[in-house]
Amino acid sequence: MDHASMGFTPPKKSAFKQFVILDADGVVAALSAIDGGQIDEILTRSADEGTGEVGGQLDVRVAKGGAKRARTRKVEEEVRRARTRHATAAKLLEALHAQEALGIVDGPLDLEAAEQIEEGMVLQFRADLRLHPLHQADQMLRSFIEVAPAFGEKQSGAEMREVLKMWSTMLGTGRQDGRLLIEPHTAEPQMPRLVLPVPHNHFEIDVSDVVGEVTVVAQVERILGEDESFPAIRMLRGAPASDLERQAIEDALPGLIDGLGQMGIPIAQDDVFISGPALSLRAICAHR
Repeated sequence: MDHASMGFTPPKKSAFKQFVILDADGVVAALSAIDGGQIDEILTRSADEGTGEVGGQLDVRVAKGGAKRARTRKVEEEVRRARTRHATAAKLLEALHAQEALGIVDGPLDLEAAEQIEEGMVLQFRADLRLHPLHQADQMLRSFIEVAPAFGEKQSGAEMREVLKMWSTMLGTGRQDGRLLIEPHTAEPQMPRLVLPVPHNHFEIDVSDVVGEVTVVAQVERILGEDESFPAIRMLRGAPASDLERQAIEDALPGLIDGLGQMGIPIAQDDVFISGPALSLRAICAHR
């Protein structure tokens, strides 16, 4: 079809990137290993921006008091840091493409594509990002406990608080080094299962705004075969689960699944222990 006859000329390439997930330290380390000169150039430009006339004029114009001046400088510094992070990530993507160091999945990341993937590879693919069912169950459980007394369910609410303690242990709720477990979907159904543990401080925007279709660039950390499984707690907490924790979860699992199911909160054993075939990925970045 002739695009010109439709009154629309499509772009020849996609230059705009809004980063929604970004491992800033990992990006800097990767680009430094590929081309340290690019990092020096970005940092030098950022430093020049910090000492330019615009920043000085802004201080004089809006900051007559110490508090305002400090706030202005803080905002400017955060803007420079964000520009540096995003510029570094964009340069890294350019370098990976130039060196043909990316495994580009053009279409669904299915079992046929997965057969060609090895641990350590860096992949790029389009996917719909969704919260893992454990997080959905956690949100629904907390909501139930909050409203239970208003509906005369005080005893049920109290009982579910004990369940919540188990969930908090599994999900690392409240931990500074906690993670969110994201599941990218490239097809329906998604096979192999894709799991992406993301530290909270790697989100560039509000988590609720991350869910949706994006381009993911991630390294393959672990490949699970059909006869393998891996505890979600290790992906969420970034540390091995102790034998005691694992046994406690295994013992409580049937009752938890049954109890939550009766409350209308869907959760399955495969959500607690990720079964293969599956790929565990480490996000380098995700952008729209």
